[in-house]
Amino acid sequence: MLAKAFVETADYRALAYTRDFNHVVGRRGTGKSALFQKTTDFFSKNHNTVLVASTPKEHETLALQTALHEIRADYRSGRAILRLAWKIDILLAVYEATHHYKLPRLSEHAYIQTYKDAHTLLSAPAGAQRCAAILNQFRRGADSLTEIPGKIATELRVNWLEANVRAMLTAIGRSGVVLWDGLDEGWVPDQVATAILGGLAAAVTDFADSKVGIHGILFVRDNMFRALAHFDRDFSRHIEGNSLRLNWDEHSLLHLIANRLRATFDLGRVESDLKVWNRFAERGLQDREGFELCLRHTLYRPRDLLVLLNSAYVLAVRQGRRQIIDEDVLSSSRGISAERLDDLLKEYDTVFPGLRLFVRVFDNQSAFNSYGEVIALLEGAIKTERYESPVAADFALFGSAQEAFLALYSVGFLGLKDAASDHYHFCHDGASANLLTIEEQRNVAVHPCYWRALNAEVAVGRESIVIEADDEAEEPGVLPESAKRVAHVQDVRTKRLGQVLEELPKIEIGQAGYSAFEDWVLRAVKMLFAGKLANIQFKPNAGNVQQRDIVARNVAPTGFWRRVFEDYETRQVTVEVKNYVELGRDDFRQMLSYSSGPYGRFGLIVYRTESEGMTERERAWLQEMWHEHNRMVFALPISMVRRCVSKLRTVRKHDYTDATLSKRLDVFERSYVAIRHSK
Repeated sequence: MLAKAFVETADYRALAYTRDFNHVVGRRGTGKSALFQKTTDFFSKNHNTVLVASTPKEHETLALQTALHEIRADYRSGRAILRLAWKIDILLAVYEATHHYKLPRLSEHAYIQTYKDAHTLLSAPAGAQRCAAILNQFRRGADSLTEIPGKIATELRVNWLEANVRAMLTAIGRSGVVLWDGLDEGWVPDQVATAILGGLAAAVTDFADSKVGIHGILFVRDNMFRALAHFDRDFSRHIEGNSLRLNWDEHSLLHLIANRLRATFDLGRVESDLKVWNRFAERGLQDREGFELCLRHTLYRPRDLLVLLNSAYVLAVRQGRRQIIDEDVLSSSRGISAERLDDLLKEYDTVFPGLRLFVRVFDNQSAFNSYGEVIALLEGAIKTERYESPVAADFALFGSAQEAFLALYSVGFLGLKDAASDHYHFCHDGASANLLTIEEQRNVAVHPCYWRALNAEVAVGRESIVIEADDEAEEPGVLPESAKRVAHVQDVRTKRLGQVLEELPKIEIGQAGYSAFEDWVLRAVKMLFAGKLANIQFKPNAGNVQQRDIVARNVAPTGFWRRVFEDYETRQVTVEVKNYVELGRDDFRQMLSYSSGPYGRFGLIVYRTESEGMTERERAWLQEMWHEHNRMVFALPISMVRRCVSKLRTVRKHDYTDATLSKRLDVFERSYVAIRHSK
């Protein structure tokens, strides 16, 4: 279909006929790969262009990430190293792709070939593999990360290579065009993976600034572009102004579908897009209103719409019809709706794992509610959550229903009605919502694309709402006219974690800050131990003689808490919260009184010290509890809790909190409670 019915949009013409854009940004299914393929076709037919089109494989990207992880690179150092590695790779890729009868007579061609033969690491396959070879070579013997870029630039003579490739291209009268697609293969939203993209973007920008004669275009998914904006300090200066964002509206999507219908049904003589559509759709689907009804089941992306209409047409053909009708679209929409909802959950699975539970709050609920009703619904879910699943940690992270609403709005699940019209505004870019006060009576809608998957209740007459997708636009009726919505690149979950960490230093030590500190620790326990400790409750036995601060049921199948269950016979875990720096005898004796029956022989105390060791007096009382009463009082400093919470922002292959607590318990068992000889 790309060959028969491709729509030469303004975006395509801008990429083909200008050198204004280095980055093409779009959500899933917006046509980035189609543009990549068509621009590749266009430049491959241009005899004055040396084309390099690259689609990295996942294993190549992962190998490069591993190399950066091994040297413990952060975004800044990783970007600096990869900026030079990508630049060398691009220059050599253009050299390797150049074919011209003048080349054997050019001294530059001979120089570059000799240079390449002298550095055997450069014979690695082009792309991520060559960059990994460069990194692995120059990290050996480097005393620090800051030395590596200088060593690469000096020993591989980057400026010399650039000058010779420029001279070669000038001599044969050609320019280089380098295209990248599939950059999301193996990508995760952390500093190292984003540094690879940042280094490539910086290299492309350098070529544009230095007039080498090489033009690069990166086809990037929007969540990667946001991560790049977050980590890269030079984003607004070097990257943002050279980006082209893909957006689709009803008119452009109708034109796309009409072109495909012309090619499929030999309707080339029918000029009107609506007339072509009406040859394909009957009953309630005719005309623009009918087409827009189909769009309600999509996220206004070409891929969504094509899948929906193809599926509906299959149903029509099975019943002996050549036109689709309402029932065909409705039947197809349930499967499409479930797939789109699954896509949404997968897209944010790493950075917002709790989204799955937030979304399920709306199962079998009305698709339309007031803002106040939505807040009440979310509050009920947060209060009744039992934290039996690890992803439930996000219920504690987004501690209020208002924060949960903003998170759901930011990923395009919920939309707000414009006060001045019947339009509902949805944000589809995953940016942090920056909304001011929202009136309780203001209308909120679940995106129609997800109605069928959620079995949402829709009142008669509400099916034909008008949807607007706000990827970059202002928030009509929400923000002041002069204030544009800031597209924060940090995902909502990471930003909220930062806010939680910032709250702790503001809490006073002592009686004045006791309540606030208890709330903070309760939230931290829920975030860190969801799926391991269930039914986490604050003061569940208030009014009793023994009033425990936090109690949770130990359900861990493995790890630290399983060890506590097996070694200390603790099914119900007690967590005491002390808003002072040093523990006293009464704190240990209080924990002794709590440890019996299902509460076992283990208790945890969180207190406000920054020291991760224990004082001599604390050790003495700990030893007394152990040797005289066979009880383990596990004292956990707030500094360690804070560090564990901060690690939730990073995607890790292991459970940092579990490993940290296990190591600390080893210290308690091997050192703190051990009997020592005295002189």
